[in-house]
Amino acid sequence: SGLILCGTTFSGLLALRWQLDTYRIERQYAVWGHGAAASSLLEAAGRIDPRAHASERSLVAGGGRPARSDLAVLAHAAAAAGEGDVERSSRALITAFAVRIRTGRRHQIRAHLRHAGHSTVTDGKYTPSSVAASSSSSAFAASRAP
Repeated sequence: SGLILCGTTFSGLLALRWQLDTYRIERQYAVWGHGAAASSLLEAAGRIDPRAHASERSLVAGGGRPARSDLAVLAHAAAAAGEGDVERSSRALITAFAVRIRTGRRHQIRAHLRHAGHSTVTDGKYTPSSVAASSSSSAFAASRAP
């Protein structure tokens, strides 16, 4: 997905582009991430290299291009680890984020959340296999963020 700017005149297109470049147009997304993120998690800034891995994942790496994502924790939830298992201690925790991207790098949100330790839920490409195996996408019991 990406942002498409259209103007009916060239000056209109330039005005839209200026608004995007000066952050007057915001791109905001709602994303679920693995784990219980601290409410203080506010920014993910790391250079993203789209060629950093053989699997063609974009990763936070020193040789990449600058990228910034602003994160807000909206809620925490718990998914039962096994069918019929509802004990809180056996639940996989997830966090709902509102993510505002300041740059538009390939897979930026996925790379930044993985780097912060909260890879996106149900994302087979970016979620480490150890996290995917221990979590379940079954019933969620939502709770408000602290």
